[in-house]
Amino acid sequence: MDIGVLRRDGRTDPFFDGTAAGRLVIRRCEPCDRWFAPDETGCPDCGADDLGWAEASGEATLVAWTVTHPRDAARPPAHLALVELAEGPWLHTRLDGVDPASLREGLPLRAAFVHPDEGESYVLFRP
Repeated sequence: MDIGVLRRDGRTDPFFDGTAAGRLVIRRCEPCDRWFAPDETGCPDCGADDLGWAEASGEATLVAWTVTHPRDAARPPAHLALVELAEGPWLHTRLDGVDPASLREGLPLRAAFVHPDEGESYVLFRP
């Protein structure tokens, strides 16, 4: 299922620079040593409002998922998921290369990167 063309918005430059290089880069509070999703803007623990960017391992665990079916029955369904990164944050993402029968809570996943001809590279997860 085509997700469309992704574009940067200025706040997401480090994230998309990372995906273009095949790296998962997320937010991190240096004083607290806590990790956050890429869209987080501040640390709820210490109040820091300038979170840095750091490379995550790319390891994740499946928390929940759903399947969306396109109107065109000739196209494959998309598996959308909520994953917990090894560093702690949860991300909404797509799954790729999954056997629907093998999907289960706690399934180990690994980040993979897609580099489309147009738009930004993006991350998805595979078993």
